[in-house]
Amino acid sequence: MSITKLSNLLIIDNSGPNNLHDILSATLNRARQADIAVAFITDAGLAKILPSLRQVASIGKVRVITGLYQGVTEPKALRTLSRAQKETRGNLSVKLSKESKFHRKIYITENKSTVTAIIGSSNLTKEGLISGGELSIAFTFSKDSKSYLKLNQAFEKDWKYHSVSLSDAQIRRYEKYHRESKEKSKLISIPLRKILGEKTIHQKGEVLINKSITFWRDCITGFVKKQTEQIISQQTSWDEKNYIWYSAGKHKYKINDELLMFDFADNFASLVKITDTTEINTPDGRYFVAFKQLKNTQRKLLKKPLWDRLKSLCIIRNRNDANNYRKLSQSKWEMLKDIFYKGIKRASATSSNNRPKD
Repeated sequence: MSITKLSNLLIIDNSGPNNLHDILSATLNRARQADIAVAFITDAGLAKILPSLRQVASIGKVRVITGLYQGVTEPKALRTLSRAQKETRGNLSVKLSKESKFHRKIYITENKSTVTAIIGSSNLTKEGLISGGELSIAFTFSKDSKSYLKLNQAFEKDWKYHSVSLSDAQIRRYEKYHRESKEKSKLISIPLRKILGEKTIHQKGEVLINKSITFWRDCITGFVKKQTEQIISQQTSWDEKNYIWYSAGKHKYKINDELLMFDFADNFASLVKITDTTEINTPDGRYFVAFKQLKNTQRKLLKKPLWDRLKSLCIIRNRNDANNYRKLSQSKWEMLKDIFYKGIKRASATSSNNRPKD
């Protein structure tokens, strides 16, 4: 058997006995839970591991997410999964991805103390399981390892928020378009929204640099609910990156935009730079913004000189006005930097010295 093994890492190249089918079956036979996310499933591929999946479902849970991208997944395979879902009373459960170009290939199995994750190029098809031209890597983790927690977090995000439960009605709608694809002997665009009966998504890569920076004024007035904290933690890496974040109403900031932030929850004001944005449905709204404070710009809100200076520059009219977001000009932003970097007293003295005499 031509297997390259490095510590807890195994290379699977589908050459001879070193194939995904045998290795996946072996891990499933020891598993109490299995999570699978694959772009394509065919009936021939599913038939090879379905007995093992049923075995896991008899003692634990199996979750499968697949996609309908380009009509490659077979309706027959979905019908087989639907029957298994009913026969196992949901212990083997299946969802369809709302991602229009869903392309995952992940197989995760858990036993009592360890987790095996197989990630690579292989879909749940006969070719993906045993044919050459595929390459996958199997990793073994302890259940409390950071690597596994991150991988599990990615699967949970897809399962809870980016997929819908498989139904016979969806399969019937999909069969219609799949037949059309076979009759025309080509891949077709699948109307995913019509099949799923829900709005679809397509997650774009993060924009790292904005050519233009816009300056704003905004505020934080309180704290989000615990459920919102959990959703943001599951769907972003903001906590790991030590970003501060808040619910920003419908205001669409860009990465690298800069804000004067009034934080009434913790009673300070600071200058901040936007590091990321996202749209997620939560009890505290949909639009969220992550930011980092610019160094040495935090000032206590109760200090009267700060409010007097901001009013003199017409950045705010009064404390109540600070509750509203507003776009700021670059010249106003330069004045703010002068206040926050040089300090209130120095900035006030400079303003007095530069004031025209009567």
